Amino acid sequence: MIKGLLTAAVLFMLPAFAGAETMYITDRIEASVRSGKGLAAGSKYLGVVRTGDAVEVLAMDGDYAQVRLGNGMEGWLHMRYLIAAPPADSEKLKEKNKSAQDEVARLREEKAGLEALRNQQALKMKEDEAAFESLKAGCADYIKARAEIEKAQQEVALQKEITAQLTKENELLAQNTRLMWFIFGAAAVLCGFIIGMWLQSLRKRRKPRISF
Repeated sequence: MIKGLLTAAVLFMLPAFAGAETMYITDRIEASVRSGKGLAAGSKYLGVVRTGDAVEVLAMDGDYAQVRLGNGMEGWLHMRYLIAAPPADSEKLKEKNKSAQDEVARLREEKAGLEALRNQQALKMKEDEAAFESLKAGCADYIKARAEIEKAQQEVALQKEITAQLTKENELLAQNTRLMWFIFGAAAVLCGFIIGMWLQSLRKRRKPRISF
């Protein structure tokens, strides 16, 4: 009975040591590679691997795998970060993420430009208001002064309309930016959930059966 148990245990552990196996870092993460398993005493940070990186699995011990990176560095990594095949659409996700970052940068630049223009308009409006008050107080010719005052009032009203429009556009840009981050966050959570369910299903299918 004991001999049979030992034989089954050896057969179960053989795949982990039969030879190096290439596996891939799972989707949308960055994982640390350390000199030891987890945060155990003496375990040092060696580097980081990212989604889609290929690593060579040298050994497995519980929840951890000893891996060799593309640059030849060897260390330990938690098994939950490894999958047997490259993550689906990883390049497309990277491209979408890069496009999203570029779009956010563009929106920020546009927002900064609108804020600068709004500040200029606000300054111009103050100058027009000051000119209006100066014209109203110092003009001796009432008719001429009235025409100048009406003109200044029209300019002030126009500047207020421009400022209000710029403020509205600025608020719309801020709302679009928040919506975009929400959408990407939701997409990341959904992708993580789908991959997690897939990995769980894969582990169940690969669970070894030991017969005596």
